[in-house]
Amino acid sequence: MTTIQMINSNAGEAMHLFEVMKKYGATCSLEFNKGIGNDPFIGISGVNVDVEYLEGDVAVEGDTLIVKLGETDFAFGLRDHSFSKFVSNSQITVAVMANDTNYTAWFNSSVITPEGIEEASNYDATVGDNDISDPTFTLEEQELICFLRNLDFDTVLDTVSGIHRAADQSKNKAAMHLRVGRTQTANAFDKQAANLEQLAYLLGKANKDYNAHVYQVE
Repeated sequence: MTTIQMINSNAGEAMHLFEVMKKYGATCSLEFNKGIGNDPFIGISGVNVDVEYLEGDVAVEGDTLIVKLGETDFAFGLRDHSFSKFVSNSQITVAVMANDTNYTAWFNSSVITPEGIEEASNYDATVGDNDISDPTFTLEEQELICFLRNLDFDTVLDTVSGIHRAADQSKNKAAMHLRVGRTQTANAFDKQAANLEQLAYLLGKANKDYNAHVYQVE
């Protein structure tokens, strides 16, 4: 049996590694080990992976990393978990440990191409940082703004309606997790729903045609 030496990491790098798995078409398996034992009490084999980062109220639950394996979502509050990683020449391993050592979640990718391994190994913590003192828009952001401004009313209406449906789904997930006592996960989905509703509102406000039909009713 090969023993690997895990390397301390953080939520930002863990998100990057899951995004690499998704980008290069790798599946992901999960083993949940309870306490300090080695026998998994939850296991998922070879499913598609996605990841999302939710910002929470610092005074309440803090930020949350959500790992999506197939139809199952796992929410890890940054306050309560630590992260480690191991990137071999063909696979990625991410471990998420509860700070009270109650459990460790082991995520293992399928085989990834050399290009994917190179990207996984070159994590840049500065990418994606927001500098609100610099109002300069990238070319892609400028293109998005121009595109959004010129969309017709019906297209924006369909888009906003779709986002609201996604927000409703997040609210339903929050209620489901709250019923079984998963308060932190429920809070994360409530935050996701609020973000989606704000996105729908801002998209509508940014389009002149939609704004004139919906918001400027007076």
